[in-house]
Amino acid sequence: MKRVLGNCLGAAFACSVLVLALQVPATAKTAAKIAEQAQKGAVVPDEGVYQIYQNRSWMWGNHGAAFFAVRQRQFNAWSTEKGQPGYGDGIWFIPGGGKLCYRAQWHGSWGVKGSMTCFEHRQTGKAIYKRKSPDGEWYVFRSSHRNRSDESAKLKYGDYVTRKQTRIKARL
Repeated sequence: MKRVLGNCLGAAFACSVLVLALQVPATAKTAAKIAEQAQKGAVVPDEGVYQIYQNRSWMWGNHGAAFFAVRQRQFNAWSTEKGQPGYGDGIWFIPGGGKLCYRAQWHGSWGVKGSMTCFEHRQTGKAIYKRKSPDGEWYVFRSSHRNRSDESAKLKYGDYVTRKQTRIKARL
């Protein structure tokens, strides 16, 4: 019985490795195709970038979120990167060229550190591509199909940040 179970587990492991090995080249081709489409795309106009983010929260899974308030272009965020809770306060701005940037002071058990992060946006047809500037990988941010893989599905209208950020501030 142990031998049969061992053989089954071994076969399952071998199949898993084979499936992953076959997916890597396909994933690389897909990433290259997305990058090519993004490079051909037009820069999203400043007003378009503004419309995407205004008064919306960007949900980072269970590990955080950021809110882009219209009022004074306030940027608020919280994060639990590597299990360490922290929060960021700052501003967001659109410097042109399809970019969105935020400058924040991040607070956590490690202390305080400042950072500035920017993202570029390009568009071909109804598809919008996004990457971390200056050299992140392009990915589909929004497509005409609005499927679950769209990163834009992680943008929600409203403030989903302040309540959690306030709790983290109180603990630090």
